[in-house]
Amino acid sequence: MINVSYPLNKILTALAKAHVTRDRLSDAELAGHDLGEAEKTALLTGDIRRLYDLGANPYLIRRVFRPRFPI
Repeated sequence: MINVSYPLNKILTALAKAHVTRDRLSDAELAGHDLGEAEKTALLTGDIRRLYDLGANPYLIRRVFRPRFPI
């Protein structure tokens, strides 16, 4: 069974639509989103592997965290 996190993918979708790229997100960007502690920590640290394990869409991870991927 594939783990999918709607709140996690929702915030990543909003950032991707705004063409935002980040190494990590800020507390201000997470405000108002219904995220679990593990999801918040992964977004705040830019932990790509953890985001994937928590159910973030790989395409959205790549779009938002593009600076963390080598060219």
